[in-house]
Amino acid sequence: MELMREDAVSPVVGVMLMLVVTIIIAAIVSGFAGGVISGGDKAPNAVIKAGYSQTKGFWMENTGPDDLSTMSTNVYVRCSDSFGNSEHFVWAINKSFISDKDTTGLTGTAYNSSYWLRPEGYTGVKSWKVGERHYVLPPYHEYLYFQPGTTATYAFNVSANQGNSFWVELTDKNGKMFARTKVKIEP
Repeated sequence: MELMREDAVSPVVGVMLMLVVTIIIAAIVSGFAGGVISGGDKAPNAVIKAGYSQTKGFWMENTGPDDLSTMSTNVYVRCSDSFGNSEHFVWAINKSFISDKDTTGLTGTAYNSSYWLRPEGYTGVKSWKVGERHYVLPPYHEYLYFQPGTTATYAFNVSANQGNSFWVELTDKNGKMFARTKVKIEP
C-alpha cells in the first residue's frame, strides 16, 4: 500500500490566499488613485473676473472653462484685509438680484426671466455660460440688499470705501468653493 503525503497542500493554499488578498488590496488602492471610486460630486471648474462700481453696480464674468448651473452655484462677497480686521464678514448674494443682462429699461417677462431666480420664486436663468457677464444692478448693489445686516462701515457703496476691495467667491451646492477673485471698489 502506498501512502500519500499531504504536507505541501497547506502551504500552497496559504500562499494562494495571500496572493488573492494582495491583488484585491492593490485593485482597491488603484481604483481610489485612478478616480474610479469617487468620493462625491466634482465641483465645477471656473475662473471669474468681477467689478464693482458704486454708481453702476456689480458684474461678474465666467471666463471658463466650464459653464455653470445657476441653481447649483452660490455667490458670496467677503471683506478683504483693506477693511481692517473684518475678513470674517461674508454675505450670500440673493439669486433674485443676479441677472444675465443689463435689465435697465426692461419690464415684464423680459425683466423677470433674466434673473437667476425669478421674483415668483422659480428658476429664471438656468446656466451661466463661458464668456457671459452677469450683473447685480442698482439699487440691488447697495448694502441693504448686497450686504444685508451690515453697517455703513463695511458697505461697499459708501464713498469712504472707494479703493477698498472685497472677495467674490463661488461655491457649489455642497458648499465647496471653486472660484474666487478680488474686486476693487470703484466710484
